[in-house]
Amino acid sequence: MSAPAETRNPFVMADPETCATPEQVMGTCLRLELEAAALYKQFEAEAPDGELARLWAAMAAAETHHARLVSELASRRDFVVPAVPLSMLRGVVDRVGAIRGEAETAAPLTAERMLGITAALEFSEMDDLFTAVCRAAGVSNEAGRAEHLAPLVEAVLARQSGDVVVRHLLAALIRLERRAGAAPAH
Repeated sequence: MSAPAETRNPFVMADPETCATPEQVMGTCLRLELEAAALYKQFEAEAPDGELARLWAAMAAAETHHARLVSELASRRDFVVPAVPLSMLRGVVDRVGAIRGEAETAAPLTAERMLGITAALEFSEMDDLFTAVCRAAGVSNEAGRAEHLAPLVEAVLARQSGDVVVRHLLAALIRLERRAGAAPAH
């Protein structure tokens, strides 16, 4: 059950005093995309097999592409950065930092843990921020989304990954449902 495209942006116009600056929005989006790419490169290097290594190499390349797009948009004079409440932007940074932090614990980075962390990042608020930036530019980030996520979903299903992945996917579904319920009626 996927929400219509117009409900995918939880960033609502707020009082201008509470909005992040355009530099904060674009800088944060760029940094998060680059950090995701770096994490996926780490996972590629630690992958237990070639199939997973290729998965994370492709995902790192996609995140690097996202970062290039964000950088290009930020350099456009006519680009109007979406209004994002500063508290939401900080929340995105905190949530994504917590997800990335799961890779830095003392526990071994098993394939299941890496897949769980990947699923959490891919379905996190980081995607909401990237979507809001793309929408503001009139760019659809939905076109290649299924192709981008299909290898991850296939890897999860093939390995019958357990609780770690399921927990993150359920959290993502709950967030999507809340967004759909909070979306203005058209």
